Order: sequence, then structure tokens, then C-alpha cells
Amino acid sequence: MFTSFEEGLTGYYIGIYVMVFLFGIAIGSFLNVCIYRLPTGESLIKKNSHCMSCGTPIKWYDLIPVFSWLFLRGKCRACGSRISGRYILVESLTGILFVLTFLRFDVITDGLAYPALLCLFIAGLIVIGFEDYDTQQMTVGVLMYLSVIAALTRILTTLFPVTVRGCDISVADGLIGMFSVSVPFLIFGFVLTPLIYSFVISDECKSARKIKKRLKKMSETDKERPKLQKELDKRLAGIKEAGPVYGFGMGDVILMAAGGLMLGWKAAVAAAFAAIVLGALYALVLKIKASRSDSESVKAFAFGPFLTAGLALSSFCGTELMDMYINFLTVPQIPPM
Repeated sequence: MFTSFEEGLTGYYIGIYVMVFLFGIAIGSFLNVCIYRLPTGESLIKKNSHCMSCGTPIKWYDLIPVFSWLFLRGKCRACGSRISGRYILVESLTGILFVLTFLRFDVITDGLAYPALLCLFIAGLIVIGFEDYDTQQMTVGVLMYLSVIAALTRILTTLFPVTVRGCDISVADGLIGMFSVSVPFLIFGFVLTPLIYSFVISDECKSARKIKKRLKKMSETDKERPKLQKELDKRLAGIKEAGPVYGFGMGDVILMAAGGLMLGWKAAVAAAFAAIVLGALYALVLKIKASRSDSESVKAFAFGPFLTAGLALSSFCGTELMDMYINFLTVPQIPPM
């Protein structure tokens, strides 16, 4: 009796995971459309899918997520040109992350609502991550979508704790998480980084300050004054044209605010730490590649993909990792004699 019950329960879970994966890759197919069209302002629904090389509309049977790409061996049926592996990557990644979400939160004990909301949030993270990698920009609409999902999750978990269960993040944790990383990012990115760059790093700013000091010491009748003033104006114009240097974009700040509201402050801090580590490793790889090829090193790159990767990781185990870290730092109390 128990064996048949366990077998039935196992089949039930397998069926759920298969359906979640199939649903995930279908959502991933739509995410591909969002990633490619949102930065260019194209409509997501009016324009049919077509080959990027020959422009031939793609038939419905060639739009089956993952399987069509594999069946066609990554080539267009009409012209035979190569179809980017990005398509199957995004579709597979979405399906896998959806399944991992439902593995992390049991549908019987935790319910269906919170895992579904978390999957919707992860879908937005995928769009933002790939979009920022391609263009170094984040679409405002997707950032607002993430913020709405996070706010909706906090409201539903508060008003309907029995239905939306499985999430132990309180409203207070979410509100603290909303500011725990986003505010430091805002201060560091928009206040400290421009100051450090101007006073410590930028050669143009240093030269402009030196010229200003020399001009102050000169008299109005000094013959070199017009020449120095012209040089100062040239450097100031170059600085103005280059614009200020920021450590983070406003999209990064909004992204971490939404992530903190959705996952809580512990997961948000863990996500930021993971993103900084991954970003540092990526920068190191770029530096090594540049040194080997004798090319100019990349001075800036998109940080959004690392933040989205950190948030996706933290959605599964960020709170637990922070608890382990806090417990590691806590000095154990010595019991009284």
C-alpha cells in the first residue's frame, strides 16, 4: 500500500517538474523576444518572428522552444544561416531555473503561489541580465515589472499567509532589503565614484586643477596667461564632453531595490556580494585577455548580469548563506560555571 502511494507521489512530482520545465522553456521563448526587441523599441506582439538573415517568417512548427533549434541544428530552414545559440540558452536556462524553484519550494507543503511568483521574478531577471550584457542598458518597463512583482509578493504574503506560504520574508525584512543594498549602491555609484575618479584617477582633472593653481598665482598681465587659459578651457571641454563617471547605473540601484523587497535584506546582501565576486573575476579575465593580445583593456562593462545572477542564486539559498555567515562571526557564549 505504502509502496504504491510513494510511487504515485513520485510520479506526481515528476509530472509537475516536466510541466514546469515545458512551461519554462515556453516562457523563455518569449523572453528571447523581449531581450532582442525591447532595447530597440520594437513591438512584442505585432511583428511575427522571422529569420534575422533572410527575413523569412518562421513557421509555427519551427518555433517550438529548444526542440526546434535542436531539430534544425541551429540553422534557418529557408536560407541555412546559423541561428544564434542564445535562443536555446535562454529557453533552457528559464526552464531549468523554473524547475529548481519548484524543487526548492514543495508544492504540497509550500503551495503553488509563491514558487509561481518567484518564477515570474526570475523571468524578469533573465531579461534584464541579457539585455544589460548586450546594450549596457536596462529597460525601465522591465525594472518596473520586477518592482511590481516584488511589491505584489510582499502584499500577498502578508494578506494571505495560508495561500502564499513557503516564504518566511516579512514586510519589515522586505523593506529593509529594499534599501540595504540599493542605498549604498546609490551613494557609492553617484557620489563617491565621481569624486574618487575626479581627484584620484582622472589625469585630465588633475591637469586642469594644476593649471588653475598656476593661473591663480599669475598676474593679469602675464604673457603666458592666455595660453594657459586656452589649455584649461580645452581640458574642461574634454571633461564636460566625456561626462561624469559613475560606479553604478540607476538601473542597478532599482534592480537591487526590487530584489531586496522580493527576497529580504539577507538575500540582497548575499546577492550583492556574489555579484561583486563574479564581476571581479570577469574583470580579471578581461585584463588577462587584453594583456595577452596587447589590446587596450576594457575600462567598463555591464554589472547587471552579475547582479541578476546573484539575485537568482540568492532566491534559492541567499538567506541561508547569510545566516551561516552571521553564525560564523558570532562569538559563542561561555556557559556559567
